[in-house]
Amino acid sequence: MSLNQYKIIFWDFDGVIKDSVHIKTKAYLDLFPKADAVIKGKIKDHHLRNGGISRFVKIPLYLEWNEIEVSDENISKYLAEFANIVTNAVIQSDWIPGVEAVISQKLKNQVFVIVTGTPQNEIESIVEKLNIADKFDKIFGSPAEKSEVIKSSLIHYPINPKDALMIGDSESDFKAAYQNGIDFLFCDSGEESDFSKSFLGNRIKDFRSYL
Repeated sequence: MSLNQYKIIFWDFDGVIKDSVHIKTKAYLDLFPKADAVIKGKIKDHHLRNGGISRFVKIPLYLEWNEIEVSDENISKYLAEFANIVTNAVIQSDWIPGVEAVISQKLKNQVFVIVTGTPQNEIESIVEKLNIADKFDKIFGSPAEKSEVIKSSLIHYPINPKDALMIGDSESDFKAAYQNGIDFLFCDSGEESDFSKSFLGNRIKDFRSYL
């Protein structure tokens, strides 16, 4: 597989551009220090299986699992605490090896789109601080749904699905690609999940083989 064969590439962020999946996994667990091992295991497994899904969906669910009232006040409180934990840590985390060079080698006629579960204003700020905003034609964060972003982007540019690729690290990324009939490249972050164990398609650990 050559990345140059695609007219549009959709990029997840955590685990694909930045090695930050473990940061968010730990942050979700740290939100609930009183949770027992069973609940913590359940949270970790759910997060890893659904890496591309927004914290706005996950945190209310995790509150429920911890028998904490799922109120607007509690949701806002836990969202703010989560954001405080992860933003700087994500910026300071390691790049996925080779990804900076691959992004910088983008062809003139290619379209690069970030599509992530990170909130819109947060991902825009992170990308700006990393000095890679000029490499991406569009940046989509939560509450945008990945499948809808792919669908609308293919119409907007317009680009045939056979000329499109999604690079992600989770089952939800794969589903967004599959629902739109585009190719999927699994960036395996090394975090064990049922999806990682069962996925049989194209898989990479990092981008050094594309240099």
